[in-house]
Amino acid sequence: MNRAHDLPYEARRNPALPWGYWILIDAEGDSTAPLIDEYGERWSSLREALWISRLGMTASDRLEPRDKEQIEFLLAVLAMIDRTVVCAEGAVIDLFDGSWYQAAHYASWLAGHRLIEPASILTDARLTSEGRAILVMLASTRPADRKAMPIGLSGLHPFARLRPEPDGEAMEAAIRKAEAALPKDTVRFLRKVTPGRPTIVLVGTANAKMPMAETHWSISFRQAHHRDRLYAWLLAQPDRWQDWYGIARKQRAGALTEHLLTLFLAQDCEERGI
Repeated sequence: MNRAHDLPYEARRNPALPWGYWILIDAEGDSTAPLIDEYGERWSSLREALWISRLGMTASDRLEPRDKEQIEFLLAVLAMIDRTVVCAEGAVIDLFDGSWYQAAHYASWLAGHRLIEPASILTDARLTSEGRAILVMLASTRPADRKAMPIGLSGLHPFARLRPEPDGEAMEAAIRKAEAALPKDTVRFLRKVTPGRPTIVLVGTANAKMPMAETHWSISFRQAHHRDRLYAWLLAQPDRWQDWYGIARKQRAGALTEHLLTLFLAQDCEERGI
């Protein structure tokens, strides 16, 4: 249903006005879809008309929750481009979780719809007249619960999740069940609550006169569910903990990190058949 025209946007529309200014309000025919475009199609909102008719981004005739998330994400990307003060790597990390491929694909998608001038890197891009008109419309039609939030990373949550939310309750139940079955040895891996840095630590015998334990190794993550995935993997191998503790104590903490990463990747590759 993409109705992008051969003529430049500014030759067909007033670029000084928000995208969709030409769509009429006519609630008499259908109160659930009070907006009617020049093709006679009805929409419940300007965002719906943009996403479905202009961008052709769903097979449905109405917005799904996932569509609404991605529209908010589109707003964040357009705003980032318009600011023109964000470094390339910062944009990739901030909005695309560090994936240069996803960022490049998104740039191609925006350019294909003529919302930006062609650019391989989003931070080098410039909004077209239509891209800026869409930015103004999206910023003006944010949901009531998001109006007070800044446009960008801090305003995206819980929007723009590129993957389904992990089942935290199921993971926590599995972890607690595994922990309960473990012997209370001096050497053990533990989760540690550090503000903003979910962490796993390895504790073992301290170099002290009293039978005390101390931390010999640690690793931190940006997301708690990433930490918990590795922690659950560690809990499944308590018979190896003493040897791993020996690596951290006799060699260096970095050596244990490299060893565990190698083992974890080897298992993951085997499970995937890579």
